[in-house]
Amino acid sequence: MRTIWTEKLYCLLIGYGFGNFVTAYVISHWRTGKKPTELGSGNPGTANIGAVLGKKYGILTLGGDLLKTILAVLICQLLFPDLGNLAILYAGIGTTLGHNFPAWQNFRGGKGVAVAVAVVMLFNLKWGLLSLLITLAVMLVTQNLTLPGIVILLSYAVIGFSQYQLEVGLGFTGLTLLSIFSFRRDLADLFHGRAKKVDWLKKIRH
Repeated sequence: MRTIWTEKLYCLLIGYGFGNFVTAYVISHWRTGKKPTELGSGNPGTANIGAVLGKKYGILTLGGDLLKTILAVLICQLLFPDLGNLAILYAGIGTTLGHNFPAWQNFRGGKGVAVAVAVVMLFNLKWGLLSLLITLAVMLVTQNLTLPGIVILLSYAVIGFSQYQLEVGLGFTGLTLLSIFSFRRDLADLFHGRAKKVDWLKKIRH
């Protein structure tokens, strides 16, 4: 007999399956024949692919990661309508786990920023936009690439606790902790003053 917790588990598994499609590997192999871990910073994500192969391929990587998250969420919503927004949450957690820890790459994947953006926007557009604005403000002020991926989930965890049931807040707190773990080396560089700064306003002006 299927229970609500079984449905949540199915959403996690569906999300994990989609998350294992790390778009950067496809783009990198297509353009260079190499893994993204062998290029630039070694991170299989949008920023690294964009820096090494150009903006067009960075955008393709971003689009692929957003699309896989959207598909995982839509499938879970169609299969388990009684879960409501929790289908989005658990599909998002699963996709993040699959993206960050893909089984076929010895559990070494990306950092899940694009996935996080998709999840918060799909969960609730209004609150997702608020989290995105907070994140952009932090990015502009700190000129740092590490904090935004964490801040967008942290801000949504706060929203989750204040606007939804406890489970939502805890779910986004878990995603925040996953993000902190994925950015642990970058955070160490930030705390030791080794992090690279990017003047986004100057980039926009140019």
